[in-house]
Amino acid sequence: MFTVYFQVVDKHLSILAKQHIETRFMKINAEKSPFLAEKLKIVVLPTLALIKNAKVDDYVVGFDELGGKDDFSTEELEDFIVLS
Repeated sequence: MFTVYFQVVDKHLSILAKQHIETRFMKINAEKSPFLAEKLKIVVLPTLALIKNAKVDDYVVGFDELGGKDDFSTEELEDFIVLS
C-alpha cells in the first residue's frame, strides 16, 4: 500500500522538479535513513519536509493536507507548497 503512495508523490515531484529547476528536490528512504528521518521529525509516511534557509518551514504529512486522497493534482500540491 505504501508503494502506491510513494509512486503518487514521486510522480508529482518529478513533474514539479522539471518545472522548478531553481528548487532542489531530494528523496530519502526514511526506513534506511533513521537518523535523518528523526532529525526531520518524520513519523508518518509519506512526508514531504519543506525546507527553506536550512530550516524545516512546513510539512506535507500523508495526503491529509491534499484532501485525504491520492488523486490530487500536481497543481494542488504545487499550490500547497507555494502557500507554505
